[in-house]
Amino acid sequence: MTVRFWLFCLMLPLSAYAETPLSAIDWLAEHSIKGSPKLSSTPDLRENPALSATVSTDIEVTVLRDIQRDAVGLLPPEVTGLPLTLWRNSTTQDLLSLLEASKVSQNPSIQSLTMRVMLAEGDAPYDSNGKFNFLRAKLEKLIQYGAIDPALAMLERAAPLPAPLVPILFDLSMYSEALEPACEQVLQLGAAFENDSARIYCLARRGEWQSANIMLTTAEALQSLTPRETALLHFFLETGSEKTSDLYFSADSVLTPLEYRLYEAFGEPVPANDLPLAFSVAELSGDKGWKAQLEAAERLSKSGVFSDNQLLGLLTKKPAPASGGIWDRVTMIQDLEQALEANAPARISDALRTVWSAMGTSALATPIARLFYKRLVAANLLKQDLVLVHEMGLLTDHYQDAAKALITRSRKHRLEVAVALNRFTFFSPRNEFEQAILKAYKTPRIPYSVSNLLAQGKLGEVILNATLQFEKGSDGDLQDLIEALSTLRHIGLDDTARRATLSLIKLGY
Repeated sequence: MTVRFWLFCLMLPLSAYAETPLSAIDWLAEHSIKGSPKLSSTPDLRENPALSATVSTDIEVTVLRDIQRDAVGLLPPEVTGLPLTLWRNSTTQDLLSLLEASKVSQNPSIQSLTMRVMLAEGDAPYDSNGKFNFLRAKLEKLIQYGAIDPALAMLERAAPLPAPLVPILFDLSMYSEALEPACEQVLQLGAAFENDSARIYCLARRGEWQSANIMLTTAEALQSLTPRETALLHFFLETGSEKTSDLYFSADSVLTPLEYRLYEAFGEPVPANDLPLAFSVAELSGDKGWKAQLEAAERLSKSGVFSDNQLLGLLTKKPAPASGGIWDRVTMIQDLEQALEANAPARISDALRTVWSAMGTSALATPIARLFYKRLVAANLLKQDLVLVHEMGLLTDHYQDAAKALITRSRKHRLEVAVALNRFTFFSPRNEFEQAILKAYKTPRIPYSVSNLLAQGKLGEVILNATLQFEKGSDGDLQDLIEALSTLRHIGLDDTARRATLSLIKLGY
């Protein structure tokens, strides 16, 4: 888990409020997370100076330690470029509503921005009341993206772990193959841990089979378990129960992390491809085969939480044993990699065109572009091939260099060039979408609500609102798109706005 987590942090394009460069995260090398989180040490968090800023005149007594837990983050301001006051002046409920409304974005730059604000250190909301609702909401957002290792690291920094956060720790330990189930924390809580199925499972894992059977019988009588949980636990405990009709999992069911592990335990694993992203993390160990590992890596790459280099390592691990589907993608990437290693321009050209024709408009286009762009630029390719290479480059950190190269090589990329270089002087929009982009960059529209929130010091709300509006804009609401891009640029996230725009132009979503 340690390597995967730090690779995840290193891959984030942390060009944030001041568009801070990646080199700022040298501090990460000083940290390590090994095995299951011990959740016992006290993290070195900043003091919370926001308490005097509360708007309420009522005096409430709250344990400072609990407020600090709601302020937990992994990345300091010098890394993210985001101030510690990011959440301070907002109410917890307002932030929870925004996080609940946001879905997993398909746009790489919006994914990166979401991860950045979720991992940022920042003062707790001023009404933080020791229930850890805001921290839990951030953890749930990380889980939605499949960012299990960072979520575990957040919990480690919140140590010693309070009882309300143990259920989410247990779920995280079920998602990750790298950890032992968090049964010690579950059993320490006893009856205070309300998930009876987890307690039964943990008793069995500790070898207390009789206690587990008694608890299962009691829970069944009290109807505190679902029929499926009951059937799965009977099967897991080998009670001899004949109630197998409830074992079967249908595609429209909601599967819990524990149920996923129970199906796996008796040899009937549920394919992770049909489940939420977090379930794919368990496939990365390779225990279920290379194909399952590849499919999981692709899914997590598309959500922006899997390292490009790890993806390439998996894709080039060995020759594809068959054709069709994912094996065709493996073969295409391997052909391009081998052609580059051989420095064979003709082979590179053929392989490049094959790869980009098949994947250039898919969610894998961005990681592929990031992996190969600089190497392709250095290859001795013909002009028509270089146009394709620089088109790929628009999806990378080097989008400005790619745009400058396209000025002299291609006229069909005029919108991308205008966005990348912020040069709209001679740009004439041809449709409503291009008109919306032009407005966002030349005559930005900052909603009154944004100005009002900024005046109140609610930068976190502004960012979350902007990501929501961008998603609506991507679905066709051009007014929301204009306001989202205008807002991002207004608060200093111009690089994020331009990259998000370029991805939207190239890949649509």
